[in-house]
Formats: sequence, C-alpha cells, structure tokens
Amino acid sequence: MKILLLLLLILFSGLWLTSYVISYRIEQKFPPIGEYVKANNARLHFVDTGAVADSSKPAVIFLHGASGNLRDQMHVYRPMLENEFRLVFPDRPGQGYSESFPGSHDPKEQAKSVALLMDELGIEKAVVSGHSFGGVVAAAFGVLYPEKTAGLVLLAPVAYPWGTGVDWHYDVASIPVIGWLFTNLLAVPAGSYIYSGAIERVFAPDPLPDDYERVSGTRLALRPASFLANARDVSKVEAHVEAFHNRYSEITAPTYIFHGNRDDIVSLDIHSVNGLAKDVPGARLEVLDGVGHKPDYVARDKVVAAIHEIAEGTSHASQ
Repeated sequence: MKILLLLLLILFSGLWLTSYVISYRIEQKFPPIGEYVKANNARLHFVDTGAVADSSKPAVIFLHGASGNLRDQMHVYRPMLENEFRLVFPDRPGQGYSESFPGSHDPKEQAKSVALLMDELGIEKAVVSGHSFGGVVAAAFGVLYPEKTAGLVLLAPVAYPWGTGVDWHYDVASIPVIGWLFTNLLAVPAGSYIYSGAIERVFAPDPLPDDYERVSGTRLALRPASFLANARDVSKVEAHVEAFHNRYSEITAPTYIFHGNRDDIVSLDIHSVNGLAKDVPGARLEVLDGVGHKPDYVARDKVVAAIHEIAEGTSHASQ
C-alpha cells in the first residue's frame, strides 16, 4: 500500500509539474498586453485603442468566444477599424488575464462587467460584437443595457437551449475535487497534445489561418484556472439561455447576425434562424454559405460593413 501511495504521489507530482511548466511557457509567450480595471470586484484585462477624431461614432467592443482571449479578434479587427473607431478588446472574466469571480460564469454578470468597463472608460454607447459564447454575453448586454447599446453584431452566437449537453470534459472539470485534479493534472498536457487539431476543427471546413496559433494566444485557455473558468461557462450556459431567451424581444438596438451553414459547434437553425432572427425585432441574419464556426475571421469584411452601417445610423454617441 505504501509503495502504491508513493507511486501515486510521484505520478501526481509529475503531472502537476508538467502542467506548471507548460502554463509558465504559455504565459511567457503570450504575456498581458493591456490594462486592468476593477469590475464586478475582479480585475478585468483589456486593450483600449483610445478616442478617435470623430467623437460621434460609437465605440466598438469585441467579446471573444469560449477558450478565447482578447488577442483572437484584436488581431483581425484592430488593423481594419482603429483609425475610425475607438476599439475595446476585453478578456472575458476568467479568460486571458481577467479574473473570475463568484457567478462569473453567468452571461448576465459578464455583461455587467462590460457595462462597468464602459463606465470606467467614459464610453456611453458602443457597438458590441460577440462570437459564440461572446454572442450570448452580447445578447444579454443588449437586453440589460439598452441605453449603452448602439448595436449588436452576433457571430455564430449561442443563444437558445439545444438539449444535447456539452463535451464531457466541461462537465468533469466542473465537479468539485475531481474537477480540480482534472484541470491541474491532466487538462494542460492533454490539451497541449490535441490543441492543433482542436482549433482546426473550430475553423472547419474553413482552413486554419497560417498564423493563428502564433497570434491568437488561445493556448492561454489551457492553463488550469482558465480551463476551469471556461468549463463552468460552457457547462452552465444552457441554464442561462433556458431562463433568459424569452427576453431577446426586448432588444431595441440594430442587430446583425452572421452564422455559417457548416457550423458544427453552434447550430445555425436553433440559435439564429429559428432563434434570434425571429425574436430580436428587426434583426438582420446573413447565412454564410460553406462557413464553419469562425465568421469573425472568415466573414470579417461583412462584420466591418455591419459596424459601419450601425455607426452611420448613430449620432452623438459620446466616448
């Protein structure tokens, strides 16, 4: 028995050390690149490009999806828009370098963090763009903070109950004690091993951009605390949409939805065609033929055009 316990101790120590070393190397490669503000009693990490000459234009806030961070969409949209709009790229609570907090898995609380960030930055109204899980946060923001919402751009958004559950590792990571062991001992080395194939599947059938691994910083999601926060987000989001989706009719801001018809991760029919497009007054849905789960990359020109259309219909949006 003593030998068995010793072997288990050695195994657990080796796995913990491996996870620590991999996490350290990831953080060295992708360090914080923004500022911090206290929101919802937790530090929120964000990049703010600052005010632009035309102060009548709304700011634009980009909310990344599950297992993401602010680098993902910043890499795409900052070069395209920063000369025209004030852009804000936050790490959602628990992801990147933002702290999680009790209840931070709730999209309503994440929307509150965005609203508090806007207050800190002196932004009165913003176009809020959200991809995947960021889409459910953006939709909640549009319902709860209409006075702050200049428009919504929802990209392959999660928004409605789907009834088939989530991948097993999200549920396992959320179990007390077992979840800690899983995220601290196994998730980092196992996730590192399958990382490249996993991000290829997120883009499929679209090709993975050559520089995505290098610039997106998505390996940050493998670190134990981020992995656990992401698992709680994903495993609990269906409970949120079950209780909240009936409120989407309260959204009053211009709303654009882009969703690929080859998306195997978030159902086009459930969440967009038979969901948001019907329930959000005046929502404009564009179904992207042959596109998978990353319209934020594949349909970037359409996203930028939608932001411009919203801005042209918005005046006196102070920043």
